[in-house]
Amino acid sequence: MLKFIIKRIFRAFASVFVLLSVIFALFRMMPADPTTLLLSGSVTEEERQALMESFGLTKPLHEQYMIFIVNSFQGDFGVSFFYQEPVFDIIIPRLYNTLIIVVPGITVILLSAYLLGSYIGWQKGSQNDKLISYIQIAFRSVPHFVLGLVFLAIFSHWLELTPTSGISPIGYEAQGPIDRIQTTMYYALLPFLVFTLHYLAEAFLLMRGNIVGEKNKEYVRFLRLKGLKERKIRSHASRNGLLPLITYAPTLILVSIGGMILIEQVFSWPGIGELLISSVISQDYPVAQATFFIFGLVVIIANTIVDILYTHFDPRIGVE
Repeated sequence: MLKFIIKRIFRAFASVFVLLSVIFALFRMMPADPTTLLLSGSVTEEERQALMESFGLTKPLHEQYMIFIVNSFQGDFGVSFFYQEPVFDIIIPRLYNTLIIVVPGITVILLSAYLLGSYIGWQKGSQNDKLISYIQIAFRSVPHFVLGLVFLAIFSHWLELTPTSGISPIGYEAQGPIDRIQTTMYYALLPFLVFTLHYLAEAFLLMRGNIVGEKNKEYVRFLRLKGLKERKIRSHASRNGLLPLITYAPTLILVSIGGMILIEQVFSWPGIGELLISSVISQDYPVAQATFFIFGLVVIIANTIVDILYTHFDPRIGVE
């Protein structure tokens, strides 16, 4: 087992290296010059070159690449062209704001899909099955940014129950950690609901389909013949149906992070997705590179964890 884990970790490091290489090449292929947004039209070519040199953009590409790889593995993505601050000083608060929604959202999605999918899967063709499945498909069919606008219209403008945008009121000063948490949760409610309702459908339908396939298998009939209670039989089937849901988790993380970019735009939520868009527009290479790296790193870590968990949940798979 230890050998298997070490092998997976080694593959994860190799994937990180490939990810960094792709990010470096991607941003060096962009035709625009990042200094054009920082300098006025009256500057001389010498001043522009001096700024390029201060950012290390005049060095040969192979030198830039080696510096980028070494610094990245040390957690140093340089200084933002636009903000003139260390990259992670800008990213960390935005990443925290995004995780406030994504982590609870994915947790609720996977737990709800497992519990609800396991329950409905045993009732295939029933009224409950049709109703819940249609509701899930309806939420998934509506683009998340459209769903966000609909929720804003209903809950913020018509009912006036929730704020329209942001993470706190303008000029807000927290009166302590409890007050800050309550305010953040209040402002995060609508983005969280849009995120969860939109991405729950695929996980739910996957789990439901797994249970529908499992309940007619021979081992289920065998357990019934042995006289096991129906609750125990369903528990065994749910455990086996869980495996594809675990495999789907990294895909859910990747897709949901991409979706958060649009959700943050709709609700003006100051997260890492909003920062990514602004950094690409302003050609702020260090911030954009670090943001893309975080997105990719999350998926690599999730895939590695799933590979390790899979051998635990499925005894039919040997680590060798």
